[in-house]
Amino acid sequence: MLERFVAAGVAVTLAAGTATAVAGVADHAHTDRPRAATTAFSNPLPWLPSATPSASTGVASPAATAAPARSVRHGAPVVQPLTALHEADFLVIDNHQVTAADMQRIARVQGVQALDLVDYGRITVAGHPATAIGVGPSTFRAYTPKLTAQSDALWHSVAAGELTASFGMGNDAGLPLGQTVHVRGTRPMDLRIGAFASMLPGIDAVVARNESHGLGLPTSNAVVVSAPGADPLKVQSALRAAMGGSQVQLLRKVVVIRDAGSFLDRRQINTVLKAAYSRIGAPYVWGATGPAAFDCSGLVGWAYRQAGILLPRTSQQQWYAGPHVPLDSARPGDLLFWTYNPADPSDVDHVAIYAGDGKMIVAPHTGDFVRVRDVPLSHLAGVVRVDPAMAAQVGGPHF
Repeated sequence: MLERFVAAGVAVTLAAGTATAVAGVADHAHTDRPRAATTAFSNPLPWLPSATPSASTGVASPAATAAPARSVRHGAPVVQPLTALHEADFLVIDNHQVTAADMQRIARVQGVQALDLVDYGRITVAGHPATAIGVGPSTFRAYTPKLTAQSDALWHSVAAGELTASFGMGNDAGLPLGQTVHVRGTRPMDLRIGAFASMLPGIDAVVARNESHGLGLPTSNAVVVSAPGADPLKVQSALRAAMGGSQVQLLRKVVVIRDAGSFLDRRQINTVLKAAYSRIGAPYVWGATGPAAFDCSGLVGWAYRQAGILLPRTSQQQWYAGPHVPLDSARPGDLLFWTYNPADPSDVDHVAIYAGDGKMIVAPHTGDFVRVRDVPLSHLAGVVRVDPAMAAQVGGPHF
């Protein structure tokens, strides 16, 4: 049985019985207690959120239509109430553990207003590849979309040791919401899928830090940065300089002031389309990047790579790979995006290549194959004309 918490016409889907699952967790197994490394810079500057959870018990209902709050066992993990929201603009990923001095350097970058330390790495969930982060639920929740951030039930689920998957992964990989699955990093664990929800672009799974440690994810190697209102490319460059060339993923759109018709030549566009057409009949597999199987963004990235153009790995990141153009101005080779996420209508989770004449080339979903089909207008988020220079600025894994 699923519970859908509704607010302002959108929803977060959680597995029923979350509190019951919490009651079955050993007292010492899961906490929202920050590591020593985090404590060292929990408040180095006034605008940095504290990493110290406040005392709280019980699970609050996130919306008026939610199921009544249910009691949680004594000693359950504590999640600090949400007091503010921070726009997540960048994810800084380092090859080593981020230090207190690193955090201070990031905080001093002009425009930065808030930041939060996380673990970042690759795992498999029920055999499906995923990019995951380990978080302190009390602080990280403020960097997620509003409805996700407001759901106390969701963050109690994470703090209690359950895994939250993105809507895209949950649906496309067919994850069993409310059931326990095998999860593997450098070490294996069995974790319950507690919810599907929006988190950050390019992130497929979120767990608490105890679980990320258990899975063997790198410790404290990434920082979520909020710099609302600042020039994103200037801040991105400054963050790279402050961190000695660390990877800096852009998590929001950038305005491109250039002729949107001048990015690719006809030869490149023809190569992209020919490559995509050559994969018709290949099966859809979540996380697959070709050449034998693809997910939706995997097909896009592989086709563009054949033309020598490197795109970000996920549909959420490809959304930032160039200027947005009206649908009636779409040209063959442009990227089409949809959002099917009820918790965040701005969160794109599907992409295809426009083929012209109202057609597209797409890797649709699990159980289907790469095919040409009519462009559906329902849930269409927009059209992006790929700019290789802009795609290179997005950061994150590229093809």
